[in-house]
Amino acid sequence: MKFIKVSNIKINVDESVDKAFEKAIKEAGINNKDIIEQKIVKYSIDARHKGSIKKLYTIGFKIKKYNKNRKNVVVLDREPEYEFVPTGTEKLKNRPVIVGFGPAGMFCGYMLAMYGYKPIIVERGSKVDQRLKKIEEFWSTGKLDENSNVQFGEGGAGTFSDGKLNTGIKDKENRINLVLKTFVENGAKENILYDAKPHVGTDILSVVVKNMRKYIESKG
Repeated sequence: MKFIKVSNIKINVDESVDKAFEKAIKEAGINNKDIIEQKIVKYSIDARHKGSIKKLYTIGFKIKKYNKNRKNVVVLDREPEYEFVPTGTEKLKNRPVIVGFGPAGMFCGYMLAMYGYKPIIVERGSKVDQRLKKIEEFWSTGKLDENSNVQFGEGGAGTFSDGKLNTGIKDKENRINLVLKTFVENGAKENILYDAKPHVGTDILSVVVKNMRKYIESKG
């Protein structure tokens, strides 16, 4: 089995993604019966030419076999994914302690919980729901809770940002993809996996953060 990416697939703005899949299959010279799975890898708008705005896609295919050499087609042995590689040599005698439940602490706790380590997480601020009430109180009255506000609390400062996910491309370990997949698994919309400039939104981020905390709690 192979995973291939077909880039620079352009369609008109009024055409559906089905047209992009159709063009990618033709561009790569794929036999439909060999396709196991197809997906959008990347999506953006090409507005460089006035009067000719296009949707621009990179389409991915899991395919039984592929031995062609085509322009704009990258052939991989498998779809790139993050792989956790344990580096320790001894079992932990105590549960790990994480100070702070901002982005770093949240993902650290999530990964530790996933692998059965049952982390203890210490956070000075409130959970999302209570934190939201404190922030609304501050905005309306000016009364500041020094321990739970826009900066401190479940999810850190990012929970009440506007949710843009601006990332680089030098990610050989595919950590970015893991972060985006984790957000989707916990309530974010699937389009952040392929949008050129992914955006979650504060309203959804608060749900994602809460669900990630509940997952950690469910693991002990």
